[in-house]
This record gives sequence, structure tokens and C-alpha cells, in this order.
Amino acid sequence: MKSWPYLLAATLILGGIIHIVTILAFPSFVMDRLISGIEEQVGLGVVAHAPRASAESRTVVRPSPDLIYTICAFDVSEMPLHISAPVPKDTYFSLSMFADNTDNFFVVNDQQLSKETVEVILVKNEDQVEGLGGAPIVVAPSLRGVVLFRTLIQSEERFEELNVNRLEATCEVM
Repeated sequence: MKSWPYLLAATLILGGIIHIVTILAFPSFVMDRLISGIEEQVGLGVVAHAPRASAESRTVVRPSPDLIYTICAFDVSEMPLHISAPVPKDTYFSLSMFADNTDNFFVVNDQQLSKETVEVILVKNEDQVEGLGGAPIVVAPSLRGVVLFRTLIQSEERFEELNVNRLEATCEVM
């Protein structure tokens, strides 16, 4: 009868260990699966244009049917990555970057951009910056991660125009 305090303590300790392991490991596990899947489909440093979201779509986690997505997995361990995309007029557009632990470390949207094209150079550290010039430099907190372009489909009449526009997005190893 005196064993219940030990059982309670063991249960609490086991629960704490499972919680900590899950919190630390699960985000990296999810991103590794996403990056590996994109790498198998198109490779690293290459954009993939996801089909329009439907009830079966899961290329992007919890996709919105009102958005069209372009995604690019990166590995900046060897070379920087040049990211570019035209910014569509009169609709929402964003460029987001995620580290290998799911942290969102960079985002810019159409309201913050004054040019018709967004350009960014993604590097692993400050040592890679010299001589790159031109586009804004972003230092990635991890060597691998994902770049996500999102465009709002305001109306069905604009879908083809916006789809053609997003097909011009690029991720190129420099």
C-alpha cells in the first residue's frame, strides 16, 4: 500500500522526460521530414510550386485554399542562396524563412516592399557576405531550412495571372 507515492513520483518524472524530449526534438523532426521531402521532389535550393490547396493538400502544413504556395528547401552550408520573386500588385504576398527547428527567422510582405521584385541573399554567417553586394543579406540561424512564398488569390478571375507571377520565383545557389 505504501508503493503509491513511488508510482506517482515515477509517473511524474516519466511525464516530465517525455514532455522535454517532445518539446526539444519534435520541431526538428518535422522540419527534417519537410526538407527531405522537398529534396526528394526537386532538390535543395530549387523552388517547388505546390498545387492549389484542396482538402487533400498537405505539402504545406494546414494550407489555406485562398493562398498559392511556392516552397524552397535550402542548405547554406557550402554556398549562399539568392532568393527572388516578383511581388504581385493589389494582393497579399509574403516571403518567409524557417530554420530547421521551425523558428520563423525572416518575413517580409507586400506592404513592406517598395519594389516590384523581392530579392534576398541567404547566408550561413557573416563570412559569406563579402562580395555578394546588391540584395539584402539574411543570416540563417541554421544551415538547413525552408523558404515559403505565399500569394493571396483575391478572386478566381485573378488566379491565372497570380499563378503565372509566382512561377517566376527562384532560389538559386550562388
